[in-house]
Amino acid sequence: MLAINSLNEIICDTGEGPNWDRESATISWVDISGKSWHEQNIDGSNLISHKVPGEIGAIVKRRTGGYFAAVEAGFAEINNGDGYKLTNNFLTPAERMNDAKVDSAGRLWAGSCNKEFKSGYGRLHVLMQNLTVKTIVTDMTLPNGLAWNSDNTEFFHVDSIEKKLWRYELDFDNLKLQNRSLLVDFAESKGAPDGMCISNESYLIIAIWGGSRLEIYDLSGRKISQIDMPVLQPSSCTFAGENGERLIVTSARKQLGERANSQDGSIFIVDGVGLTGNPSEKFGG
Repeated sequence: MLAINSLNEIICDTGEGPNWDRESATISWVDISGKSWHEQNIDGSNLISHKVPGEIGAIVKRRTGGYFAAVEAGFAEINNGDGYKLTNNFLTPAERMNDAKVDSAGRLWAGSCNKEFKSGYGRLHVLMQNLTVKTIVTDMTLPNGLAWNSDNTEFFHVDSIEKKLWRYELDFDNLKLQNRSLLVDFAESKGAPDGMCISNESYLIIAIWGGSRLEIYDLSGRKISQIDMPVLQPSSCTFAGENGERLIVTSARKQLGERANSQDGSIFIVDGVGLTGNPSEKFGG
């Protein structure tokens, strides 16, 4: 039986980027427009909240300890005790980072966008372990929802404003994407695709912002099922738990006004999904 419960009483303006560390049993996530990030044990204990100087799109753990983040100006090193060091300042004041995720080689992939979501300004960047940046995709609007298949031969990402889920053939070692194809078109869907994760069973789970649900697709683009959520703007998801059997879902309260209910902006644990996923990868830099 499906069970959906909020993890704590934190309400985010734009909750995003859930990350699971099995070794410490810790979940971390960000509030983009709230200029903050949070970490908490999955059992509900040890909640710690941190403020940052600007908008923060996503945060990931490092293999050497501490965190790295995709932030308003580029990338930043973040350590416990609210330490914040901007390492890569390359975006314009009109841009910001959005979703980000680490691949199995320890490289941090992140999408940037124009703050007014102007078409063609979205780009996909990769932060290497030596802290150099490669830009590998351009001419997008709002890149979001990153995922790789099990053997790293395919890469998937969402463009939320264009309401499309894209698939690429991937040369993983050389960071080359080619033969882009449209996997799912959400043009007629209520809501827009947002953050995404992939299960061990090779299903893509996509948060539908403005649609009060997650949608589950196979890698051919066929919709398998959906999970209805008690919030209007679910924003992203990741697997967690000792065996990867629990789903963590963030949400946003931004711009809802009187439409918001008491749970909009919460972070949730969904049990009974019937799928599993791997822990979040850690940045190797």
